[in-house]
Amino acid sequence: MSTTRKTAVLMNPKSANGRTGKAWPRLEPRIRAVLGDYTLLVTERPWHAAELTRRALHEGHGRVVSVGGDGTHHEVLNGFFDGYLPINPEASLAIFPHGTGSDLARTLGVSREEDALAVLEQHVIRHVDIGRATFTLPGGSTDVRYFINVADFGLGGVVVANVNGSSKRLGPFLTFLLALLRSLVTFENPQVRLQIDGEHLDQKTVNVMVANGQYYGGGIHVAREAAMASGSFEVYVLGDVGFWKALWNVPRLYTGTYVDRTDLVRRFTASRVVAQSDERVLLNLDGEQPGLLPAVIEILPSALPLECAPGLKTD
Repeated sequence: MSTTRKTAVLMNPKSANGRTGKAWPRLEPRIRAVLGDYTLLVTERPWHAAELTRRALHEGHGRVVSVGGDGTHHEVLNGFFDGYLPINPEASLAIFPHGTGSDLARTLGVSREEDALAVLEQHVIRHVDIGRATFTLPGGSTDVRYFINVADFGLGGVVVANVNGSSKRLGPFLTFLLALLRSLVTFENPQVRLQIDGEHLDQKTVNVMVANGQYYGGGIHVAREAAMASGSFEVYVLGDVGFWKALWNVPRLYTGTYVDRTDLVRRFTASRVVAQSDERVLLNLDGEQPGLLPAVIEILPSALPLECAPGLKTD
């Protein structure tokens, strides 16, 4: 049942193409039966989840439950920080997935409603790594955001922009797959300069993935070896892959076996990635498309108290 700390439940009614709001009358009593009393916060606009989370933490809530999809969880995570500082380093985050992709839920093993409720009831907290990205906004200024799951740039940024501009009514698999195929048709691989823990690369690439979690893009098993308390990212630099070769390897991308193609992919374990390009290269953070290169992506080890299943492997 309820912990001694004040709990805030943040719910995004527009996630999953509006299905979360419609399901809330059914979900609410089940969540309340596990949590007891809590403060309900309902988002009304983009980035409102971060504002509400920040306010809840300043008002003394020590536990935040994020109800929605990966975009909602991303905003809630960013609400745990005020600039470069955590608002309350002891405050914990729990996710109750109800979104289009729900890739973070796959990594955490809470894709099913019953599993998410069990995690809320058991209230097992582990300190996991998160990422911090300093990147460029379209107007040329810089911004800072935190991410918990995956960052990537190149084709992935374009795909996410296309996904977020669609209705998502086809569900996660078809929504992301169709956006991937549409993006591949016109995408031109950019020349990117990289520093990966001091190792320098300068090459054309279709995509670079910096993974803290294992899944993204509505079920793509992007990083089979990623563990959220390992203290490092799994980094995959894809080569100058053309349309037909990329299309042929889409099934390998979904199963995660693309990393076995050492002729196409270079793998690194790293804590810091610096990326630059003279071309317009879009950045994706947890399924959101906030800006573009240049960017610096760095890991913050054990920075977030996260509620996890007791048997989950995180390191």
